[in-house]
Amino acid sequence: MADLSLSGLASGFDWKSVVDKLTDIERAPQRRLRGEQSEIIRKRDSISRVVTELETLKTKAAALSEVTLFSGAGSASSSNEAYATASASSSTPNGIYKFNFTQLATAAVRQGATDTGGAVNTASALTGAGGAGFGVSVTAGYFTVNGKQITIDDNTTLGTDGSVDPDTIIYKINNSGAGVTATYDAGTDKITLSSGSNITLGSAGDTSNFLQAARLKNNQAGSNSIVSTTGIGGVNLGAALTSVNFTTPLSPSSGVFSINGVSIAYTASDNVADVLDRINNASAGVTMSYDSINDQFSLTNNSTGDIGISLEDTTGNFLAATNLLSGTTNAGKNATFTINGGGQLESLSNTITEISHGMSGLVVNAIALNEDAASTNVTITVGSDNSGIKKAIKDLVDQYNKVQSFIDSLTASSTDSEGKVTAGLLAGDTDVNQLARTLRTKVFSDTGVNSTIKRLESIGFETDGNTNQITLATESDLDTALSTKKNDLKIFFTDSTNGLANRIEGYLESVSGVDGTLVSHRDNISAESSRIDDQVKTMELQVQSTRQRLIDSFLAMEAAQAKVNQQMQFLAQRFK
Repeated sequence: MADLSLSGLASGFDWKSVVDKLTDIERAPQRRLRGEQSEIIRKRDSISRVVTELETLKTKAAALSEVTLFSGAGSASSSNEAYATASASSSTPNGIYKFNFTQLATAAVRQGATDTGGAVNTASALTGAGGAGFGVSVTAGYFTVNGKQITIDDNTTLGTDGSVDPDTIIYKINNSGAGVTATYDAGTDKITLSSGSNITLGSAGDTSNFLQAARLKNNQAGSNSIVSTTGIGGVNLGAALTSVNFTTPLSPSSGVFSINGVSIAYTASDNVADVLDRINNASAGVTMSYDSINDQFSLTNNSTGDIGISLEDTTGNFLAATNLLSGTTNAGKNATFTINGGGQLESLSNTITEISHGMSGLVVNAIALNEDAASTNVTITVGSDNSGIKKAIKDLVDQYNKVQSFIDSLTASSTDSEGKVTAGLLAGDTDVNQLARTLRTKVFSDTGVNSTIKRLESIGFETDGNTNQITLATESDLDTALSTKKNDLKIFFTDSTNGLANRIEGYLESVSGVDGTLVSHRDNISAESSRIDDQVKTMELQVQSTRQRLIDSFLAMEAAQAKVNQQMQFLAQRFK
C-alpha cells in the first residue's frame, strides 16, 4: 500500500504545509514570551555587570580603610645611583645622610696551586674524550709553525723526542721544513720549540687550537726558543675519579672531606664534575670551579666580607689532590664607610642594613667606588612616600565614577532627531536608580568624623551638582592634606563608625554582597526567565499535541480517499 504520510498522495491536497502554517501560528505566544525573555536576560546581565563594578568599588574602599596604608612607606633617594642606591621603610627617620665609602665588600677566595693535572699521555690521541690529558681539549685541524701547516686528525698523538711515527706532533713539526725542533719534557710537562732563527707561531687561517692547548705563545717573538708557559696536562672533569689525571693521585678513590664544617662524600664512580656540583649545592656556602687554562681549582665564598674558608680531608685526599690544601686564601673584605662624618663603620655585605648603620628600615646598596677619588661620597635623602595613599584615593573616586557612568548608561533616556524618546534598559528599575542616588550621598556627604577633614570636598574633589561624577578639581588641596594632615586624612577614611571608606564598604556589602539587595533583585529576574522557559516548554507540548491531531486527521482523510480511488478504479474497469 502507498505511503499515505506523503502529503496529498491520495487526495492531491498538500495538507502538510497547512499543518506547518497552523503550527507556526499556534507558536505565536511562545515567540512573544521569548521576546520578553530576551529583554529580561539583557536586564539580568546588566545588573550582574553593575554588581561586578560595585564589588570592585568595595575592594577600593577596603584598601582605603586599612590604617596601615596611612603609615606612609619611607622613600629614599641617592645623589648618585651609579655608586649606591637606597630604600627605606615607614620606620626610617626622615633626614639627609651623607655616606662616605672607602672600601666595598669582597668574597674570600681559596686558590689551589697550579698544575693540578698530571703530565699528558704522549701515546694517546690528542682529540676526543680525555684528549690525552691536556688541560684544554685539542681540536682537529691544522696549526702553523714558521708558515708550515701541521695537521691534526683523530689519530694524532703527541709523541716523544725523536719520534719516527709520522702521526705524532713531534715528528710532524720536526719534519715539516719549518726549521724547528720540538721536544717534550715529561718532568715539567712542557713542550719546547727550538730553532736557529726566530720562530713564528700561528696564522689567521689556523683551524686547530693546539698552540693554545700546548701553552705555546707567540708573544716570545724575537726568540729562537719557545717553551710552554705552564704544564700542558690538566684534569678531565668528566672522567671517573679512578682515572682522573691528578698530579697527586687519589688514595683511596672514595672518601669524605669537609668545607666550612660541612661534610661531603665522594666515591670511585663519581667524576670531578659530580663532586663540584655536590660542593656547590651543599650548605658550605662556597662555589668551587676549575680553571683549565691555569690547571687550577678555586673556592669562592658565596657571601662577601671577612669570612674565612676552612678545609679538611677527613678520609682520603681529595682536597690535597686538587691542590686546594696547598693553595692560598685571599681574604674577603668588609665594606667600610662613614655617615655624616662619624666614625668608621663596617658591613660584611655591600647591602648595608640597620645591623651595620643602626637606622631602622634603611637599606643602602653600595655598587661601585669612584676610582678617581680616595673615597666615594653619596647623599641618601629619606622622606615620606605618600604616593600609595594618593593612588588609593584616586582609585576609589575613579571606580565610583565608572559605576555611576555605567548606571547612567542603563537608566538614561535618549531622543533621536525626530523627537522619538527611547528609554534606557533599566530606566524604570527602582532598585538601580535608588542605588545611584544613595551611593552619591554616601560618597560625597559629610561623614561626621572627629577630624578637620569631613568631606571629599575638603581635599580638592567636587561635583557639578547635575551628574553623579566627582572630579579632583584642586589637586594641591589633596597634596597639602597628605603632607600636613595625614592623621586627619586617616581618620576621615578609616574611622570604624563613620569613616568614608568603611561607610562605602558597609553600604556596598548590603547591596552587592552575597545577600545584597541588588543580588536578590538580579536573582529574581533570573527566576522570571526560568519561569518563561517552563511556560514555553508547556506551550510547546500543547502545540505538538495539536499538530499530531491534525496529522492524524489528514492521514485518515488520505486513507479514505485512497479507498474511494480504488473503488472508482474497480467500477471503471467493470463498465468498460
